[in-house]
Amino acid sequence: MSYLSLKNIKKIYGKNDYEVRALDGIDLEVNKGEMIAIMGASGCGKSTLLNILGCIDVPTSGEYFIDKKLVDFNKLSSLNEIRNKEISFIFQNFALIKELSVINNIILPLKFRKGNKKDILEKAEFFIKELGIEGLKNKNVRNLSGGQQQRVAIARALCQETDIILADEPTGALDEENSIKIMSILKDLNIKYGKTIIVVTHDNLVSSYCDRKLKMKDGRWS
Repeated sequence: MSYLSLKNIKKIYGKNDYEVRALDGIDLEVNKGEMIAIMGASGCGKSTLLNILGCIDVPTSGEYFIDKKLVDFNKLSSLNEIRNKEISFIFQNFALIKELSVINNIILPLKFRKGNKKDILEKAEFFIKELGIEGLKNKNVRNLSGGQQQRVAIARALCQETDIILADEPTGALDEENSIKIMSILKDLNIKYGKTIIVVTHDNLVSSYCDRKLKMKDGRWS
């Protein structure tokens, strides 16, 4: 059953001779619990697509449904609620605050929700242990390796307990050994917790962990 559905999504920048079609009529159906790789060369539109799926960017036209509910891109409060409760991101550059400790980076998104501080900390501790970084929880993020920082970013995403995880080049800054470790973790989360995961990548190693591979070229499926 389709969980995420895109209907004729277009994203157009500029006008007339300066018009650029970053997305040119994208349709997509994603089932709950699927792990999908979106692939393509740099500039093909895959990150733009991921940002629309994550309600970070707004399409020029088209419709987006999450669990059969139409996303209202004109309503900021609705987009904020989706980003806060339904979708979490893992960014290529980790998007961590280097001045904060591991534990404080992980719980930061939860501060925007109503919740008991003790429960939030217990939840963070659980995912820190799941990702094998319990010995790092009080360390400053700037003192961690790339692989360790990526685990912190994943723990932060999991701590939000959303059903959807969007990952933009999650291993782009890592060597092959750490890439394998991170993708093994994501696959395990997909299987163990039934997370719906969409990964943007140009790496065949990353895509090999996914159930389905989709390729883009010039804002369309190729």
